[in-house]
Amino acid sequence: MEDGGLMEGLAPLVAALDAAAAAGRPRAFWWRDDDAVRVGPRLCALREVAARHGAPLSLAVIPAGVEAGLLDWCGEEGVDVLQHGVAHANHERHGKSAELGAARPVATIVAECVAARERLARSAAFLPVMVPPWNRMREDLAPALAEAGYRGLSRFGGPPVAGVLLRVDTHVDPIAWRTTRDLHAPEIRAAILAEAMAGEGPVGLLTHHAVHTAAVDAFVAAFVRLVSAHEGAVWRSARDLFGAS
Repeated sequence: MEDGGLMEGLAPLVAALDAAAAAGRPRAFWWRDDDAVRVGPRLCALREVAARHGAPLSLAVIPAGVEAGLLDWCGEEGVDVLQHGVAHANHERHGKSAELGAARPVATIVAECVAARERLARSAAFLPVMVPPWNRMREDLAPALAEAGYRGLSRFGGPPVAGVLLRVDTHVDPIAWRTTRDLHAPEIRAAILAEAMAGEGPVGLLTHHAVHTAAVDAFVAAFVRLVSAHEGAVWRSARDLFGAS
């Protein structure tokens, strides 16, 4: 993809960061990559982009499928680990997919989450933050997760919410999941960025390294490079936002 096309989609981000810099109030950004289970070339390439530009990376890891080497790698690389449900399995008979949805009792879901958490908690990189698969979760689950020792919740869209669980979401997903499963068209990328920058609180970049196309990779690299270089932006790690485990 030509750089001009990428910059066309990034125009609202540039304008908002210019305004933030002029006001002396840099916007905070953070980065969550979902569906991680193992170390592979695509994840290593994503980590290289993050390291090159000094951007903290966090992984939403699926406990049921995680390989031990991934947790060791995260500890060595300084990558924060969040819990991505249990097995990323749908339990809804009707409607949209959800693992932590209304199809099962809260007590059953919490017990499964806590048992799955043990697979991740051995790593010092782990933070007790729940990332619901498909970014969906029954609302009455949050208090029960807090009682079970979880600190935070991260989904897609919305500002940080102070409650029983600290909620810090992601806002910028470059993939057109419902159509091409490739990079959004420039006008859609621009609309996504404009909406994200109009909100308050940290702006979250959401990636899925295992399914990135070359165009998505190019956009992510351009986005991270721009944010890292601009005086109107500052990167925050998941550990900064949610607090140490």
